[in-house]
Amino acid sequence: DGGNLVVPFFRFFTPDNEWRIENEGVAPDIDVDLDPIEVNQGKDPQLDAAIKDVTERLKTYQDRKLRVAPPLPKKLGQ
Repeated sequence: DGGNLVVPFFRFFTPDNEWRIENEGVAPDIDVDLDPIEVNQGKDPQLDAAIKDVTERLKTYQDRKLRVAPPLPKKLGQ
């Protein structure tokens, strides 16, 4: 039937000191209700909420520099 199986192999290190793998998905940080009328008028409440959140976070942002690369994960998915 032409089917195949692909196993994720790409991993990355997050600012929370965690290893993550590709295709894991992302849970939203902010839940925003979409009003169809506003969307039809060209407004984007999700984008507006994101801009507001980032602007607030930038007020207290402090850069963190890692001096040493973190160790590779010992267990899959962590």
